Amino acid sequence: MRKSIQGLLVSGLIVTSTGLAGCTVTSDAAEHYAVSAPLSVKFEIPKVLKADSEKQYRFGATLWQDQQEVKRADYVHFEIWKADGTLRYSMEPADETKPGMYSIKKTLPKNGLYYIKVHASSNGAMIMPTRQFIVGELSANDLKILQGGAKPAGGSSGHHH
Repeated sequence: MRKSIQGLLVSGLIVTSTGLAGCTVTSDAAEHYAVSAPLSVKFEIPKVLKADSEKQYRFGATLWQDQQEVKRADYVHFEIWKADGTLRYSMEPADETKPGMYSIKKTLPKNGLYYIKVHASSNGAMIMPTRQFIVGELSANDLKILQGGAKPAGGSSGHHH
């Protein structure tokens, strides 16, 4: 009985050792995984913005990947909201106005601190940068937000791609 237990243990060690030998990392393992180049975004926000419930302003973003403009991205969506939460434009698809340039048009009926966020994806890479911009005059609350004393109302509708 003792020999049969020793035989089973030796057999078990041989099987285990042989099985683990297949789990070693090869030197070219990294080459077997796709690595996507990171995306970058250049925002285009009008320099002078005045509160106006009728005038539409164009907001743009140029996408770059591998030092080239991204033509026909998987998706590009914009989201704009006022820092105090009194105005919010939900995320919506942008138009490709020229190769690599995506834009939307929006009215900005209220003065204050705003945020714009771009949600974009291309060739397996995704980016969601946010920028601040000011329309007209800032309120005391907007100044507190800029100085870090208050929290902005927040963006992102929670929609995931």
